Amino acid sequence: MYRGIDATHVTVPPDALPGRPPGLSDAPAFLRAALVRAVENALAGARRVAVMTGGGIDSSVLLALATRWAKRTGGSAFAVSLDFAGGGDDRPHLHALERHLGCEVIRIHPEDAVGRIPLLAQGADAAPIWHPTGLMEIEMLARARANGAERVLCGGGADELFGGSPQALAEIALRGHPIRAVQAAQRLAGFDRPRLPSWSWIARPLIGRMLPARVRGWRERRSASYRPAAWAGPALRAFHDEQRRIASINARRPPRTGGERFAAIRDSPYRMAFASGRQQDERAGDIDIWWPYLDLSLAAAVATLPPDYLLCGDRWRGLLRASIRELVPESLREREDKASFEPALRRFIEAAGGFDSLRPLASMPTLGSLHLVDRQAFGSAFERLVASPEDGEAWASLWPPLAIEAFLRGRAS
Repeated sequence: MYRGIDATHVTVPPDALPGRPPGLSDAPAFLRAALVRAVENALAGARRVAVMTGGGIDSSVLLALATRWAKRTGGSAFAVSLDFAGGGDDRPHLHALERHLGCEVIRIHPEDAVGRIPLLAQGADAAPIWHPTGLMEIEMLARARANGAERVLCGGGADELFGGSPQALAEIALRGHPIRAVQAAQRLAGFDRPRLPSWSWIARPLIGRMLPARVRGWRERRSASYRPAAWAGPALRAFHDEQRRIASINARRPPRTGGERFAAIRDSPYRMAFASGRQQDERAGDIDIWWPYLDLSLAAAVATLPPDYLLCGDRWRGLLRASIRELVPESLREREDKASFEPALRRFIEAAGGFDSLRPLASMPTLGSLHLVDRQAFGSAFERLVASPEDGEAWASLWPPLAIEAFLRGRAS
């Protein structure tokens, strides 16, 4: 079954595993050095590189470090950006970054990717292009290659690595500073705030650590992570039930040591999804792609740090922000919002013939016959997306089955 499929087995050298953590005051410089190493690893052997960025913090950091690399080595680096207006507009931040770095920016509009529509049926790397922005990203990669890039850097995975969790404040209490933990909970910004922060972010995690395995398994079974979409068919619902059962058996306490945190990052499903996407984009875009935030040495450095360090300054992604001071414009470093890609998706679909061009797929004859999708429920969900194309959750839920339906039809023909 793996004939024609490339596979890479990744190992981590012993010296990459977590060691002694720095103090909080030294943590920004420690993380900055780890970021530089990850980008240097990604750029090794290249002379001209592109960075996919619209003006978000994560990808802007990569562009800033790549620009410094280019000046030091005599290479060149430029940005390739999806240019569109919408909520959390990236464009003002990209303009500020362009001025700050003095770098070249290649701007691409959503409509430019219409020529990639045949890939819906063809797929890439023998798989459906399941991500809603996938076709636009492939166009960006092709444009980077056309402008001389040998390699492209992408910023995926940073949220998962650097975002931090409010429940990490419990670690401060565990280190013997409960009052400091409560004060941090009152100040913490950037997260959805519960009615009782100290209870939700400190007391409950501490109690949870003491629960027996059976109770933790029961709580895991009730997790919203395993609830199927309303349009799921019986086969997909059975899969969710099985995943819920497995998760309840494997429920464990949150990692406490650096080694446990490293293993949790290394084995996280999000890394598998990003790795699969990278392989697919490389095939479709015909260019070498690196995701520095998936670098295992960087993961090891982050795992070294107590998890509450990531909330430095009592804010979401606080340590990352502290580590990139002066690397990017201050307005970009301080931004709290993110771009909403739904306007770009709407422009792309309208240029490709509108939602009417997707209706034959939305009838779901193939996935319906496989009992993966309830055709009537999916059709209703699709019409709701047509009526509210700014609904990001609907795009994320409905695009994968649409892409799989197109891919299976393409295989059948």
